[in-house]
Amino acid sequence: MTWHLKSRRFILHAVEDETFTVAGAERQRCPGRYRAGASLRLRNQPPFLVAKCLIVGRVKYIPIKPTLFRIWVSAWAVLLAGFAGCEKPSPTSLEAKKATEITVVCPQHSSLQWTVRQPAYIEAFEETPIVPKIAGYVKKWHMDIGDHVKKGEVLAELWVPDLVADLNQKKTEVEQSRKMLEVAECHLASVAASVEEARAGLGRAQANCKFWQAQFERISSLDRTVIDQQVKEETRNQLQSAEAGMKEAEAKVTRSEADRKESEAVRNKSRVDIAVAEAAREKMRTLVDYATLTAPYDGVVTRRHINTGDFVQPPSAAQNDPLYVVQRRDLMRVFAEVPETDAVWVQDGDPVKIHIPVIKDRDFAGTVKRTSYSLRRQSRTLLAEIDIPNPADFLRPGMYAYAAIEVERRDVLSLPTAAVATQGEVNEGYQNFCFVVENGKVRRTLVEVGAHDERRVEVLKKQVQGTWRDFTGEEDVVEGEISSLADGQKVHISADVKQSQSHRTAHCMDNSPGET
Repeated sequence: MTWHLKSRRFILHAVEDETFTVAGAERQRCPGRYRAGASLRLRNQPPFLVAKCLIVGRVKYIPIKPTLFRIWVSAWAVLLAGFAGCEKPSPTSLEAKKATEITVVCPQHSSLQWTVRQPAYIEAFEETPIVPKIAGYVKKWHMDIGDHVKKGEVLAELWVPDLVADLNQKKTEVEQSRKMLEVAECHLASVAASVEEARAGLGRAQANCKFWQAQFERISSLDRTVIDQQVKEETRNQLQSAEAGMKEAEAKVTRSEADRKESEAVRNKSRVDIAVAEAAREKMRTLVDYATLTAPYDGVVTRRHINTGDFVQPPSAAQNDPLYVVQRRDLMRVFAEVPETDAVWVQDGDPVKIHIPVIKDRDFAGTVKRTSYSLRRQSRTLLAEIDIPNPADFLRPGMYAYAAIEVERRDVLSLPTAAVATQGEVNEGYQNFCFVVENGKVRRTLVEVGAHDERRVEVLKKQVQGTWRDFTGEEDVVEGEISSLADGQKVHISADVKQSQSHRTAHCMDNSPGET
């Protein structure tokens, strides 16, 4: 039997614990509150029981489809409602009508864990384009796309005859420089012998000069009557000749030493010439080695733009295609764009699960290896990289994937998600609030929230009399059905919560910030 109710708000009381439904609302048990215009349907109940279901307040019953039977039942319902209004309600029933039963919780220090799920894509850990360093003709290519290569393995060879001729010339110049060094060393040895000869002549001249000096002094000391004057003059001449010979010997020694230094300089220059020639030879040899293109690491060839006889040259603006592209296959990079709301909490080392839609029988585990730190201005996202080993070669560059990053925040003050609600709109902004029980009434309290997971949300501040303050951890916060509460409404804590009140308070104190 269905009745249409005309009232802003009413309270339904039934004589038994019947289960009834309200059209457009969820199933509940009486007593309950519903808005005006709702349709009340009492299922599988006799008419006299319907008549005993009383509506306390100013309620008017209007049958949807008037019949004589429904009009008779309506009259009895109105009559019984009048009798019920004359009865004096008990204090217990009035208190039950005024107060709403609630469940309360207190903020607790806990860990928040949530998963950031984002689309991702896979790329090779390393990708190297192989380009020529020198100009030449392709002599032979050895690898094609899909070929697995080892580090140092030859990919292709270029024909560069002009560089080979230059290399042979540099080798000849090195041999020439070495021969010149041998000549310089021989000349230096000859000059060194001349120096020794000059020094020996100087010694002989010094001895001769000393002899004639002694003779001259001896003759000068004798009486003139004994030594003829002519003998004395001859001795003086011999002394002067000996002194001149000594000076000549000294000059020869000086010249010989200078020649030796010159020969040493020539020898050193020859050595430098050899080093220059060898450096030129090695440079030319390096250029010739560039004619052999090799793999930089173990990997696979993914592109080839080369044919026998092609003329190739170093890349320029007109030619950008590399001859080969080689990618590593033992390790892959997974790139995921983390939204701005979670960018702060994603850290290196966070565990990640990678799901690839085309590989349905397995997932891949890894960790966040690195992040870009800064967000992209266009998308406001943080680039995160995950390294995934690829020993079985299942992963391929360019694959589409999904990354599930496990994020955790430890030791944060939080409330259950059912205790915090959000109200507002896009243009005016949103506000987060909860209901705090104070002296048997609930107070609508604005809160600042941080991170959250599926079960709990971090609470940072609460607004008390227009001032933002920290949570103490001892607040009694209503959990569940807070959308039906109003600021200042009287409430009473459910019996189950009252029985565990002491245990709940002790738990809140244990999780207070001062003892965490």
